[in-house]
Amino acid sequence: MSLRHTLLAALVCLCLSGCFQTQLNGGVGNAELSIAPLRFPGNVQATATSWNAATLREQWGEETWANVSDFAKLLSVGVAQPALENIDPDTLYLVTAAGGVDYDPQLQQQGLSESPEAVQGSWHAIVSGERILEGNLKVSALTHALYLQVRNAGFDALQSEEILTQLDAAATLVVGDVDQNGTIDYSDVLRFHRNLDTDKFHGDLAGLDALANGIRAGQPEDTLATHAAALFDRTQVSLVFDTGTVALETLNWEAPITAANFLHYVNTGFYDQTLVHRAINNFMIQMGWIAYLGLDVLDRVQWEAKEPGPAILNEASNGLSNTRGTLAMARTSDPNSATSQFFINQVDNTFLDYGSANNPDGYAVFARVISGMAVVDGIAGERTTSVNGIGRDVPARGVILESATVTAP
Repeated sequence: MSLRHTLLAALVCLCLSGCFQTQLNGGVGNAELSIAPLRFPGNVQATATSWNAATLREQWGEETWANVSDFAKLLSVGVAQPALENIDPDTLYLVTAAGGVDYDPQLQQQGLSESPEAVQGSWHAIVSGERILEGNLKVSALTHALYLQVRNAGFDALQSEEILTQLDAAATLVVGDVDQNGTIDYSDVLRFHRNLDTDKFHGDLAGLDALANGIRAGQPEDTLATHAAALFDRTQVSLVFDTGTVALETLNWEAPITAANFLHYVNTGFYDQTLVHRAINNFMIQMGWIAYLGLDVLDRVQWEAKEPGPAILNEASNGLSNTRGTLAMARTSDPNSATSQFFINQVDNTFLDYGSANNPDGYAVFARVISGMAVVDGIAGERTTSVNGIGRDVPARGVILESATVTAP
């Protein structure tokens, strides 16, 4: 039997409708899997126990077991097949895995460990009923990290579609196109396999393994949340103005939707050759909307408005404050209207924070300056004028954001 055929035989169960795999560093056998509505975790709709090595050996038979590769066995333990008659495609569920034994705790990745380790804790995935019924998904340390991120945002106050939006955004910060369908979203997290997809993992792999080890050891949730937050690397971005460079880092754990939105504009070049179109000394500088087209024969700035992408959800309740050096999204009076425009706080502007008297909805902070505030101060001090079609407080000479690029840490 070829390696290809043994792998296919070993993994065919993962392609079945409603099939799960419980996984930390390796597959976890004997884990207790339960599925309950996210809002009512005590109302369990389905349960199953994940397959261990003995279960596989019995199902496959001695001849197949002897011929299947050790790696294929490792990929196959931990499979669970709950009965899904009560699953509603339109409901959001909490999938919980608890206990069991981890067959690759040391990440040897070559076969079933001779010393599998007992799992002391539990881990989770938030999954739509539709995705559950589709099957071929994993409950892993990575799904638990995103579950903890949603918990950190306070999912009780979020609508189901808002939770799914956050999960999709967070996915773009940590993984690539795992399922190879041309897009990156939460489905890629649900398909991520620690042994097979490390080349598509963009976060801190050491943080992911620390989280898995913490779950296996039964560490408390606040410790696990610290591991999960470390998994989301802070992405460094360089803003090159015509007066100097500002270096910043996005706060991916605290503001996944806003950070992912900003990084999309950075990576597509949307911000390149744009104007700082608002500068108020002792307040802030704002940009991300007006394209710079050069000067006319009279040395007047030529410009045009750029067409941004869709509006995003306001994450101002993430606990971050509009202090000096932070970046936040500009928006209209509609709290969920931010698109591409952002501003850099030149001073502490806590009156823009969530829950403040004048701005109860707040302005979402998503990044902070790590060097170059002198450049921000200089731009804020520029002489300004009013420009028809843009508004007041426009730097008169035309201050240019020449480029915005992701940089290596």
